Amino acid sequence: MTRTAPAQLAPSNDTAVSRKPGRPRDARCDQAILTATLDILREGGVVGLSIDAVAARAGVGKATIYRRWSSKEALVLEALQADTEPIEVPDYGNLRRELETYFDQIIDRFATSGSSDVLPHLIEAACYDSEVRVSLDEYIKQRQKPLQAILRRASQRGDLSPDVDRNVMVEVLVGPVMYRRLLTGGRIDRAFVRKLLDLVL
Repeated sequence: MTRTAPAQLAPSNDTAVSRKPGRPRDARCDQAILTATLDILREGGVVGLSIDAVAARAGVGKATIYRRWSSKEALVLEALQADTEPIEVPDYGNLRRELETYFDQIIDRFATSGSSDVLPHLIEAACYDSEVRVSLDEYIKQRQKPLQAILRRASQRGDLSPDVDRNVMVEVLVGPVMYRRLLTGGRIDRAFVRKLLDLVL
């Protein structure tokens, strides 16, 4: 007498859905790591920052950090992005006034930043690390959004010729500021910005 194999039950909806291995990321742990990174940057700059130091400050293991970020530079970039308050520039209906307001806020942030060596270090790392290069490009684009908005409004109002390449104008405005900050160490104050705007506009 032939026995019939028992019919297999179809998987339920719960078991049919594939699950990713491992535990989901803990947002509290992520925040502790990012906060520790920013604290160390403010205290000693990027030179004093290491994964060991961040792990000890955040109360986590190094492996926890490396599961989330592939390098110290990737961690620093995400910490900076999380910490950067967006610059809000009101629509005054005047390009010059809006640019002055924008750069005044930039100057104030330079004055209160305790990690002036971070950007040069990230630029150096981006030269040989493609992941850092992509993250740095995205970070810069995010930082430029308020300035792009100012120029877009000016173009819509007719204050800026439609023939002007706004991306190039952003570089023209920001370039001298970064040149002083990263290379010459020259003073960046409101008088310098006013002279810059006189030349550009």
